[in-house]
Amino acid sequence: MATDYQPLFPYMEFARTEAFRSPLSLTQSGMPAADPALFGSTLPIDFAWAGKDALPEVEEKLARHLGVDRSRVFVTLGASAAMLLAAMALFRPGTRVVSETPSYEPLRALPSFFGCDVSLLERRPEDRWSIDPAAVQRALAGARRGHVFITNPNNPTGARSSAAELVELARLAESAGGVLVSCEVYMEYELDPAKRAHACRLAPNTVSIGSLTKAYGLGGLRVGWVALGEGLVADRKRFVDMQYLNYVDPPTVSLRLAARAFDLLERLREPIRAMEREQKPVLRRWLAETPGVVGFAPELGLTSFPRLVGIDDTRAFARHLVANHGVDVVPGEFFGRPGHLRLGAGLPPADLSEALARVSAGLASFPRG
Repeated sequence: MATDYQPLFPYMEFARTEAFRSPLSLTQSGMPAADPALFGSTLPIDFAWAGKDALPEVEEKLARHLGVDRSRVFVTLGASAAMLLAAMALFRPGTRVVSETPSYEPLRALPSFFGCDVSLLERRPEDRWSIDPAAVQRALAGARRGHVFITNPNNPTGARSSAAELVELARLAESAGGVLVSCEVYMEYELDPAKRAHACRLAPNTVSIGSLTKAYGLGGLRVGWVALGEGLVADRKRFVDMQYLNYVDPPTVSLRLAARAFDLLERLREPIRAMEREQKPVLRRWLAETPGVVGFAPELGLTSFPRLVGIDDTRAFARHLVANHGVDVVPGEFFGRPGHLRLGAGLPPADLSEALARVSAGLASFPRG
């Protein structure tokens, strides 16, 4: 059998096999794993049917968390499954999907996989990685049907779109007969609920995607969600039907823990507050003071996406760091932008300082030309 298959999601292969080759790793975009002690002395072992009461309980708590009616939400196997389900429900051959770059690979790979006409929308560092609505309008021009597919805040840069900007993007999608799909996993880093911009609450033709993974250190639960704008409530059955075709229900054990997690969100946010106080200033200083690095700290979350002056092959640079300086980074090639690195500031402050110092040493020792 042929073995020359080219993966659609090579970043995940990197994350599984290459992200932790060194004593120090700057590859993570989520908070460190949550303390299990927060959940009590006994963890649930429950093999009952999820739909009986575990799933409805989480749906109710999720709806309250987002401030929408329960009829507009459903729980998924993480945000990855939520993105797949949205693609299964919305993307059709010949449909145009305007997707951002730099971007998390599924935002480019999923529309292509489903036969869509993909138009890449460039976020520019000189605009602090913001989205230009005029560019979206141009990209949608002439489409028989067109959707807009973004992350907010953006992965990998941390740039966030405001509520007003999301409304405008939804309006542009509506003009093309389409939907704004907004993956909002990093919006959970926002500590002030009044400042969270969830697309599903702002315009009727929207899909918000989220999870408990990144901000709360609960990736092992694999609990995410889809939340529909009020104009898509009638389509909920179609989305759920895609879920049934895929995996039916999330596991009951994860749902029991997710229900506890929603009750514990304030305590689960304490590490975020500590990161904002302790780690992010370390990252901000390094970005401002390091020669050959052009970038800035994220508005939300803990990842930055600086450009390396004079280095175009950042996969080669990442290998150089591992081999010679004992630190891992994510090459910008995985986000469609060679010459950049994604750096995560989730390490303890002293380790973060040491890891960034090793990146600086790698910049000095990397052979150019």
